Amino acid sequence: MAKNEKKVQNQILKDLESFGEYCECFKIMKANKNGEPDVFFTFKLTGGILVECKRLLGVPRRLQLVKIMKLNRCGTPTYVCHSWKEWCELKQSLGITKESVIRAHNVE
Repeated sequence: MAKNEKKVQNQILKDLESFGEYCECFKIMKANKNGEPDVFFTFKLTGGILVECKRLLGVPRRLQLVKIMKLNRCGTPTYVCHSWKEWCELKQSLGITKESVIRAHNVE
């Protein structure tokens, strides 16, 4: 794995962990099939989401693209993220802020 991919994964996981009790997240280390995305997270606000991390100019392999399309078709939002900036844009598009996450968690 490229050094940049690992850095992006670690940054994303650290950011998600900063939400504490409102977020469950983990890195997918080993799966029974190839091509699985790298990071899983879930908030009450968003439900489960997967992220494939790539180096800045990296392109997902064909198998990864097929897996991402299938996951999206089957109802699990799955994204590719190349940088911290892209991660911040993804969070914004999903409406993930401390305030929105806490608000969603406290609404029953």
